[in-house]
Amino acid sequence: MEYMYAGAWLAAGLVIGAVLARIFTLRQLDQHKLKLELAESQAQLEQYRQDVSTHLETTNQLMTQLQDNYARIARHIADSRMQLVERPTESVKQDINYLSGDTAAYIRQSLHQIDEKRRVYSTAEQQPLDYSGEASGLIKERKPAQ
Repeated sequence: MEYMYAGAWLAAGLVIGAVLARIFTLRQLDQHKLKLELAESQAQLEQYRQDVSTHLETTNQLMTQLQDNYARIARHIADSRMQLVERPTESVKQDINYLSGDTAAYIRQSLHQIDEKRRVYSTAEQQPLDYSGEASGLIKERKPAQ
């Protein structure tokens, strides 16, 4: 009978040991999975940071190019204005001349006259005449047909 008790206790100990081993193994497996997920999340975060950094650097370079192009366009427009309308300065190259001297002078003179040419002055000596011989329009009285 003692062997039966000893065998029963042995079997109970093996069952309890197996259950505890399984529980500890599952916990360690869960911890291992969490560590792997953490490492993967950190790698993704680092990749995201690198992507954002690259994006911001590219954007900064493009904005710098855009500012340079804008400055070049502004200089070109100012130089062209000086060359075409006003008298050229030292910064404008003299070998590039779009208009002859006479044409540029004529344009400068005509700039002041543009507003005067566009104005239309009318003098009303009398009221305009109504050339219609009879009433017309939507409100005219109509005679009933007989």
